Amino acid sequence: MATKSTSTSAPGTAESGNGAENRNGSMDLRTCLDRMGDLGLVVQIDDPIDWDIEAGAVMRYANEHGSPAQLFTNIKGAMPGASLLGGLWATYPRIAVILGLPPETSYHDLIDYYGEGFARRIKPTVVDSGPCQQNVMLGDEVDLFKFPIPKFTPVDGGRYIGTMTNCVTKDPDSDWVNWGTYRSQVFDQRTCGVWANPANHGGMIVKKHAERGETTEYVQFFGGDPVYSIVAGSGCPYGVSEVEVAGGIRGEPVKLVKCKTVDLYVPADAEIVVEGTVYPAETRDEGPFGEYAGYATMEVQKRPICKVSAVTYRDDPIFPGTCLGIPGSDELIQTLYAPPEVKERLAVQGLPNCKVAVWMQSGLSAIVVSTPQGVEKPRSMGAHEQEFHPTMPDRVLYAGIPQRIASTVWSTHWGSFYPYVIVVDDDVDPANTGQVLHALFTKCNPIRDIHIYPGYGNSPILPYLPKGPLWNALYGGGNCLMDCTWPLEWQSEDIPVRIGFDTSYPPDIREKVRANAKKWGLVDGQPR
Repeated sequence: MATKSTSTSAPGTAESGNGAENRNGSMDLRTCLDRMGDLGLVVQIDDPIDWDIEAGAVMRYANEHGSPAQLFTNIKGAMPGASLLGGLWATYPRIAVILGLPPETSYHDLIDYYGEGFARRIKPTVVDSGPCQQNVMLGDEVDLFKFPIPKFTPVDGGRYIGTMTNCVTKDPDSDWVNWGTYRSQVFDQRTCGVWANPANHGGMIVKKHAERGETTEYVQFFGGDPVYSIVAGSGCPYGVSEVEVAGGIRGEPVKLVKCKTVDLYVPADAEIVVEGTVYPAETRDEGPFGEYAGYATMEVQKRPICKVSAVTYRDDPIFPGTCLGIPGSDELIQTLYAPPEVKERLAVQGLPNCKVAVWMQSGLSAIVVSTPQGVEKPRSMGAHEQEFHPTMPDRVLYAGIPQRIASTVWSTHWGSFYPYVIVVDDDVDPANTGQVLHALFTKCNPIRDIHIYPGYGNSPILPYLPKGPLWNALYGGGNCLMDCTWPLEWQSEDIPVRIGFDTSYPPDIREKVRANAKKWGLVDGQPR
């Protein structure tokens, strides 16, 4: 359905951007799937698949085996034409395509590109109508079970509509509109749960309303530009609207339409929109649920409910979901969030050449930083400094660089998510788990180089935290620095040579081997 811009903007929006150039343009979910189909990154499954565990089992298998994303077109009990999408964000090649980059884009180039876009802001525009409202259910017509909503794992407490969801709330004290990703269990045709932790922005907004004795208008939307789901969980600064960040990443405004029954706005290209109101005083048992760390750690808890007042959706709607579990799922997008912020802060501190990676294999609890030993020489020195340092090198060795890096990580918005910080020298790629593990077990002296910092708060998702009244307060954990850099006091001749294909052989030999690798049957020349 064609949309037309109007002269009326939603609260907190504007009709023009900030002048940022168009980077790659927006794409809706269907355009994205077409592109991925051409690249062999998605498969269509037309056989009947049960929403009760079976669909989740297929997603889990695919995630753990690096398989393409899955478009299920025949989920039992769903309305004709409705599809379930799994695994869209579960590999870096797919994330690269979503961002408009070649699928072979490296992790570090992906991080840098995302970080540049994340720093931009472009306000959205409002349009009269959009595909997301081609079909409308109101009041008693609403039936969430017409959509292919799975029970993902045998341990889940029920069917979960809110996994790859984008939740919209509005701050009662300002024009700030927040998008977040909060899990949501379906209780009946018109009721679902809301787990928006008060530490998250959406939870803060719900709490503000509750403290005033108010309900909260609450919308979940699914699909549309796949960038929306990346941005919704990105941890934007307090008061920054994710819709402006999504526009910045794309280089053009997001088009919004007004909801039918609540005073909120959603992307016109969304696939499904669930409108409702959160009643914090009314709760139901929610959970358990298999979470991103790979465990179902949280017991059944009382959660506020959302009473659904309307559902709008596109013709033949596509419902995205994710089956979380042991590493290998759409939570891969969380590995994009912290590295740009950490790199920026380290550069300000004179450490501009660090590379940063988050390991999915750690259950999103470890961050790895590579660094040259030392910090940048100051840009200017006083006369007394010149006198004492007439031949000051470009880099100056200082003790405590790994400690500075760890404290920087833990001071960011994401600090509680990464209790483990691993610091390696710059001859190790922090995104390469094999290289990092080799450095960890050969360079990290267990007596000298493992530093424990008790008392830090850790994410409540992590299964090692003790259960109890302080669990929601992130209590019971701590942080750990593993220093895998060579000791500062060692001379260059003391440092052993690391033997490897990329570090030990001349370029011409490496080129010849790579050029002939496929002919020789060497795994298409790709490193293992």
